[in-house]
Amino acid sequence: MKGHAVLIHLAIILAGAMLLCSTAFAESPPPPAQPTVVAQAAPAPAPAKPADQTALPERVGALEKENVVLREDMGKARLDAKSDLDALAKRQAEAIARLNQQLAETQAKLEAERARRDRQNRNLWIAIGAVAVGWLVSD
Repeated sequence: MKGHAVLIHLAIILAGAMLLCSTAFAESPPPPAQPTVVAQAAPAPAPAKPADQTALPERVGALEKENVVLREDMGKARLDAKSDLDALAKRQAEAIARLNQQLAETQAKLEAERARRDRQNRNLWIAIGAVAVGWLVSD
C-alpha cells in the first residue's frame, strides 16, 4: 500500500512540474532582437559637393603625405626589428661559443682524469703481478 502512495505522490509532483513549466514557457515573451554591430574602418565620405571638389586635391595630397610618413615609419620599424634580431643572434652565437669552449675544456679534463686512472690501474696490476711472481719464486 505504501508503494502505491509513493507512486501517486510522484505522479502528482511530476504533473505539477509539467504544468508549471508549460505556463512559464508560454508566458515568456520572445527575446528582443539584438542590434547588429557593423565595424567600419573609417566613416564613409559624404557625396562630393561642388565646394568639396575644390578641397579634394588638398585632401588627396594630405593623404599621400600621410602615406609617405607611414611608409617611412614602417621602414624604420623594420630596420629596428632587424637590428634587434641581429643583436640577439650575435649574443646567442657568443653564448653557444662559450658553452662549446666550456664543453671542450671539461672533456679535456675528463680525458686527462681517465688517462691518470688507466695509469694507476696498470701500475696496480703490474704491482699485483710482481707480488705474485715474487710469491711463486719464493716457494
